[in-house]
Amino acid sequence: MAGLALLLVIIVPLSACFGDVKIPVSQVWEAFFNRKSSLNGEIVWEYRLPRILVGLFVGANLAVSGALLQAVTQNPLAAPNVIGMTAGASFFAVLALLIIPHFPVSGLPFVTFFGALFAGLCVYAFAWKKGMDKGRFALSGIAFDALFQAVITGILVFATKGIDAAVIWLAGSLWGRTWEHVFLIVPWSVIGLGFAYLCYRRMNVLQLHDDVAASLGLRVQAARFLIFLIAVGLCGSAVAVSGPIGFVGLVIPHLARLLTRADYQRLIPVSALLGAILMISADTAGRTIAAPIEIPVGILTAFLGAPYFLFLLRRAKL
Repeated sequence: MAGLALLLVIIVPLSACFGDVKIPVSQVWEAFFNRKSSLNGEIVWEYRLPRILVGLFVGANLAVSGALLQAVTQNPLAAPNVIGMTAGASFFAVLALLIIPHFPVSGLPFVTFFGALFAGLCVYAFAWKKGMDKGRFALSGIAFDALFQAVITGILVFATKGIDAAVIWLAGSLWGRTWEHVFLIVPWSVIGLGFAYLCYRRMNVLQLHDDVAASLGLRVQAARFLIFLIAVGLCGSAVAVSGPIGFVGLVIPHLARLLTRADYQRLIPVSALLGAILMISADTAGRTIAAPIEIPVGILTAFLGAPYFLFLLRRAKL
């Protein structure tokens, strides 16, 4: 954890150096403490730093959300985008952006929270067969994800007005993120990540058989639903400020598990750090590889995560 935290501290100023305008590290450090030091300082403070911080919290939220869902379902394929939560949040956000003119940014986390909750409950209900069935959960999630994606596409095809904001938001990018977005996601992240860590004992016990967990005094279904709600909040807040970004919640918990084994006391903070590092690194690469053209971060994470998902799907016994 100390090594990952140090790496994150190093990556943040390095990320601020890259973009359309290359800025020396010395000027980046100077800008952190004096925003009016130069024109480059204004660029760092007003454009790049809020974007980096949004990426940090989005990556941490999605990674921990995936770790929580894998704990609840005991399924290595569970992740916000795989089980339809991201698509559900996107569906509700698109409706809000199209139906309500000039929909306020501050309202998006609440809309996406209920969208992710609705999608998750649908998957949960269809996966229930005398208890939570792991295979049914993954397959139901994939089906609902495809359904919500199809509905979103249909809405955008038939909508005649107000689709610009929805299309830009659906790209899954950190472009144009400001301090408003930072202040929007910070409370959700602090509360959600804090509650996630406080539930680590419950998640460790949930890895045992339900009968064993119940014999240890854990109210299994209540614990599952509580952890599920925390995962929904983390996912919904991330989608609200960045749009749908896939596979972070799938790949990162597996990488964290390689470092921490199955102890959620360490898995939660390691997942958060790895998620933040991945998101900042992918966004930096996206705005540098083909500058001045930007590659949305969602595309890069999909290139990274899709092959890994296929690998896990091949290994899983469904």
